[in-house]
Amino acid sequence: MSLEIRENRGIFEILGNVSIQHVGTLNSYFDSILEQHENFVVSLEKVTTLDSAAARFFEKLYQKSAKQNKVISLIGRQNRSISEIMNTTKTNYILSTDRV
Repeated sequence: MSLEIRENRGIFEILGNVSIQHVGTLNSYFDSILEQHENFVVSLEKVTTLDSAAARFFEKLYQKSAKQNKVISLIGRQNRSISEIMNTTKTNYILSTDRV
């Protein structure tokens, strides 16, 4: 499954495989979202695979939003498909503990 982003009631759902090939596209997309929203939710619950570059991208997005005094909630802690790479890259701290 290729990468797909859907907006569903203010939640940006990412579906499919997320890899280094998608980081540029994701960066442009979420830069636009950061300009338009003070807070938003990104769901990683339907991501099937995630590589280390993509995990680090989400960490940088999390940090960038904080620097801009914006709030991003990344949900998907229960997704076993991404938990190993998030733990390996030590980026799992960015995942919200509460589900939205």
